[in-house]
Amino acid sequence: MHGQSGSNKPTNNNYHMNSVALNNLWSYIQGLALTTSNKQWLADHLYEDVKGKKDSRLQITADDLILSPEILEPVKGITPLPDDFDLDKARLDYLMKKYA
Repeated sequence: MHGQSGSNKPTNNNYHMNSVALNNLWSYIQGLALTTSNKQWLADHLYEDVKGKKDSRLQITADDLILSPEILEPVKGITPLPDDFDLDKARLDYLMKKYA
């Protein structure tokens, strides 16, 4: 069984990176000299990797979300999204608009 040092959690396809690891990854990506087409390529490949996995709904916890208070405030009290809402695509679209 593989895992992080001192952890009994196995590393497999269902293991979710914690928010610290995701923030580190994001900081690394932001430090790269990526053109708009490089960013689009990366977004497309990330999206392609997850879009075929719709049958197994992602289990997202508060620790997985990296949202600012400005983003969270307008959505307080909103009813849940419909089952066909594509959260992964929405996130990628948001990031592409924000950082393109």
